[in-house]
Amino acid sequence: MTEPSLAAADIGRLEALHKDLLDLCLRLEEAAGEPGIASELRNLADAIPPLLRAVHDLEERLLFPDFDRNAGSCFAALTIERLKAEHRYDRLAAEELSLTLKAVAEERCALSPDTVARMIGGFQESLRRHVFSEQVLLEALLSAKADVREVFA
Repeated sequence: MTEPSLAAADIGRLEALHKDLLDLCLRLEEAAGEPGIASELRNLADAIPPLLRAVHDLEERLLFPDFDRNAGSCFAALTIERLKAEHRYDRLAAEELSLTLKAVAEERCALSPDTVARMIGGFQESLRRHVFSEQVLLEALLSAKADVREVFA
C-alpha cells in the first residue's frame, strides 16, 4: 500500500487555507483596533479553531509525510517534529484566544484591552511565522519532486 502523497488539488487546498489564515490575521488586526464590534469578535472567535484544525489536518496527513519521504535527510524529521509541536501550541493558543474574544464580545472579559491586543498580536505573529515556514517546506518538497522527475525523464 502506498502512502498518501500531496496531489495538485491538495496543494491548492493548502495554499487556500494558508491564505485564509493570513486573512484571519488581518481581520484580527483590524478587530483589535476597533471598539464595539462584538459580532465581528464572535465571528472571529468561532472561525479560529476550525480553520486551524483544517490546516493542521492537511499538513500532518499529507504535507509532512510527503516531505519526509522526499527530503532525504534527518533534518526533515526534526523540522516536522518542530512544526507538529508548534501545531499543538497554536491549537491551545487558538482555543484560549477564541474564549477571550467571546468574553470581550459579551463584555465579561477581566483582561485589559491592552492585554487582549497583545494576545492577538502574539497569536498573529506566531501564525504568520508558522505559515511562512510551511510555505518554505512546501516549496522545498515541490522542488525535490521536480528534481526527481528530471532525473527520471
